[in-house]
Amino acid sequence: MANNLGPNTLNLGVRVLSLDGGGAGALPELLILERLMYRVKTEGELETMPFPHECFELIGGSGTGGIIALMLGRLRMSVSDARSVYEKLRPESKIGFGEEFQTSKFEADLMDIFQGENMKDFHANTCKTFVCAMNTMNMNAAIPEFFRSYDTREEPANECLVWEAARATSAIPGLFKPMEIGSDATRQRYIGGGFGHNNPTTLVLQEAKQLYPSRPVVLVTSIGGGYPATIQISKSPSMSAMANTFQRITTDCERTHDDNARRFRVVPGTYFRFNVQQGLQELEPRQWESGKVLAHTKAYLGLPTSNSSFHGQRRHSR
Repeated sequence: MANNLGPNTLNLGVRVLSLDGGGAGALPELLILERLMYRVKTEGELETMPFPHECFELIGGSGTGGIIALMLGRLRMSVSDARSVYEKLRPESKIGFGEEFQTSKFEADLMDIFQGENMKDFHANTCKTFVCAMNTMNMNAAIPEFFRSYDTREEPANECLVWEAARATSAIPGLFKPMEIGSDATRQRYIGGGFGHNNPTTLVLQEAKQLYPSRPVVLVTSIGGGYPATIQISKSPSMSAMANTFQRITTDCERTHDDNARRFRVVPGTYFRFNVQQGLQELEPRQWESGKVLAHTKAYLGLPTSNSSFHGQRRHSR
């Protein structure tokens, strides 16, 4: 059976993918997605591994998850290609913390990945992609701003480059400088979407309702970056403040998950959450891209609860 998974080839139900920021970086999320795509291939009897943009109508991400979302949705990469690109990034560009990284090096890596592509996707019938960031002028209201690859009824797609959107969603204070986008007259400053929206699943669902008001959401796949529950950085005041911030972000991710799990309890088989629960909380940030992350993620993927969740998505991904 050949791959035939485009957004217009299945039923009228909408399938969405949400990718957290924070946690232990991008690697756990990419490993989980890699396994998911493999299961879609084998259980769907497909000839080749499907791409995420073929399996979902909408992909949304925040922070590290936003960078992955842009690679998978806007650039239409395979998961294996996205993982290869991520693993080749210089260490200071892999979103962790422990020191103030040089923003210029991070920007150079993002420019290399996204190659001057415009945020707007001009291809018809493609997976829609967005990332979220916080405008520094609206911080008190905690209102996220979306960087979209598509037009909506209210506004057109963002007039910026993809690397700029990636920088905005991952501009975590203490790691990178705020991202400025726009001309001199309209320039806006952004920090990462993790402050209140590090788990963007609720935002993805809101966006799906706006885009497809007459179509039900039949599959919600929410992927976290792991549980770095115990954060040890430094005894300095600034690093302690950052540790507290990341601890709060991690807690907010699971609170969002709990809210959505309750929301979809009445429609079982719709909402699936994947997040490495054990092992990563013991790692220090400099170990987040080590073989230990791979080992703990593979252990999580071997758990019966994870395998049953992968199996439960099969009927929506064929």
